[in-house]
Amino acid sequence: PLYRGREVGPRDTRYSTWCLGPGASGHTGVQSNLANFLSQEGRYVEAEKLNRETLDIRRRVLGPEHPGTLRSMSYLADTLADQGRYAEAEKLFRETLDIQRRLLGPEHPDTATSAYNVGCMLARRGNRDEALSLLREAVDHGLPAGLDLAIEEDPDLKSLHGDPRFAGLVAHAKERAAAMQKPK
Repeated sequence: PLYRGREVGPRDTRYSTWCLGPGASGHTGVQSNLANFLSQEGRYVEAEKLNRETLDIRRRVLGPEHPGTLRSMSYLADTLADQGRYAEAEKLFRETLDIQRRLLGPEHPDTATSAYNVGCMLARRGNRDEALSLLREAVDHGLPAGLDLAIEEDPDLKSLHGDPRFAGLVAHAKERAAAMQKPK
């Protein structure tokens, strides 16, 4: 694919390795950005490879509980979900959520976003009750307003449409988003 008028691909990460070193945070940032771009282009296998490499480096260099490592876990889980590998994605999202609950607490926006992500995977896999429970937790504990407002249109949650509990959750999410956007 083209990015800013030129072809991009894995060779771009080789250049960043040469310039920055294989464990440098700038290198993993380049890899992560390229993986995100490849995912957006539908090149999931390449994106997964880069996301796995980035996660491995960040776990080794930054540690398993560093915010950058947790972001990499979520990016890899997103890529797995994009490939329809929901069970693998759910496992990685749950691992991320467990660490965030312990380190950041339940009220942190990153924790809420991870709860939302697990809820989405559960909905995809047909586990409506647990999905709705985690989605409610996410909304009640700091889910960013943009996600609150988008919950109704999220394709991962399509299986919940028609469930009155989901309709109530959507209304609740919109109320919370509106309250967060009001000037104090």
